[in-house]
Formats: sequence, C-alpha cells, structure tokens
Amino acid sequence: MRLRAIFSVLALLLLNCKKNTEISFLQENQVRITQPRLIATNQLIDSVAILSANLKLEGTKIYYTENGEDPTEKSTAYTQPIKVFKPGVYKFKAYHADWKPSEIVEKVFYKRGLPIEKIEWATKPSQTYKGVGLSTLNNNQKASIDFKDEQWLGFDTIAKASLTLKNVTFVKSLNIGYLKDPGSWIFPPESIQVETSKDGIHFKSKTIEIQPLEKVSSVSIEYVDVEINEDVKFLRVGVRNTASIPDWHEGKGTKGWLFMDEWILK
Repeated sequence: MRLRAIFSVLALLLLNCKKNTEISFLQENQVRITQPRLIATNQLIDSVAILSANLKLEGTKIYYTENGEDPTEKSTAYTQPIKVFKPGVYKFKAYHADWKPSEIVEKVFYKRGLPIEKIEWATKPSQTYKGVGLSTLNNNQKASIDFKDEQWLGFDTIAKASLTLKNVTFVKSLNIGYLKDPGSWIFPPESIQVETSKDGIHFKSKTIEIQPLEKVSSVSIEYVDVEINEDVKFLRVGVRNTASIPDWHEGKGTKGWLFMDEWILK
C-alpha cells in the first residue's frame, strides 16, 4: 500500500513536469521576436549607401527583399551589410525556430535632391523637438515613424525658411516629408507656400492646400510635391501647421504639431 502511494506521487510529479514543459513550449511559440535593427549610412542616394541589419538572438535568421515585397523564408538571407546604389524599399523579417517571426521592418531610399547652399530660418522649431539642429531638413537622413526620432523637426507654429542654391538651377519640385500621428497631436500641414526667384528680389508665389484629417488614422509618413518648374536660385518656404485640431479629436480647438524630416529639391 505504501509502495503504491509512492508510485502515485511520482506519477503526478512526472505529469506535472510534462504539463509545465508543454506550457513553456506553447508560450515560446506564441511570443514574437523583435524586429531587426536597421542602420543606413544615408537614405538619399547620390552614389552608394550601406545598409546593415542586426538582431542579437542566437539561432535567428534574417531575410529581406529590395523590391518592396514582404519577405519570407524564401527571400534572400541577410549575411552581410548591403550596398545600396539606387532608390528603393528594403524590407526585413527575422525568423527563429522557437518563436513567432518578427514584424516586418523597412528602410526606404530616395534619390538625392539638388544641393542647397544655405537654409536660413525665420521661425524656429520647438526646443523639445529640434532634431539634430537647423540643418535637419537638409542632412540627407529620413526619419522613422517614431516622433521621438532625432531626424524630425517639430513646430507648433508656421515653419518659415529661406533656401539659397549655389547657382540658378532648373527646379522641378520641392518634396516635403511630414509625419501624420493624430494620437500624438501631430497633424498634416494646412498649407504650403513656396516663393521662387532668380535674383532674390522678384519672387513668384504658389500655395497649395493639404487635405485635413477627417477621422482618427494610423501613424504614417507622408509626402507632398510642390511643383515649381522654374529656373531659380532663391526660395522662400512657409509650411503652416494645423491652426485648430478638428472636433473629433480630444485636442479639438488647439494647435496641432507639425513634424517634418527632409526637404528635397528635384
């Protein structure tokens, strides 16, 4: 009788260990591994950029695509830093035998714009969101969707600056990248005014209106091209922030933030 009781206890212990192992295995397979960390020497291409992906987790394999498609385990395996010679979208995804695959992370490369000789600001960004300085919008680096990224310049007023090129140059357009993150009170610009001149005295002016947000939307980076199609040397740019947040938002009636990351002259 005593021996039977001992065997019963041992059986229960073994069963409990098996259940705990199964639960542990199940939990591992339900956990998603983190995204690879991407680092690029620059994102505006004029010759070559170096793109590296890193994830310090033993047994992890990283796969990527360079055509904008979502990567799978059949995609190209990442083994060393990549040389990027032309604009495009590089997407990465990490896999591990014991964990769920990571979310996709991407890095976008753009054609480098015309060189800007000088930028002079008439208004200044917030001290809290001052980027890497007043050259942030002309340093060949694009920001991530995180508004805390140091490549964003944040304004709670109109952003005004004067741009000077080295010589009179034909400019097709001015591309402005901005952040849309209503949950953080960051809204698209209301309007953009661009004045152009050859001599710095006589200016032509153009203003475009931006469609306001009509409802809550996900975080994204957006772009707007302001057509110029002129020979110019001097530009004056004014990007107006949202003066009054819409009624559907908890911050209704107050000013919205304006976040920009790069101005590109094409």
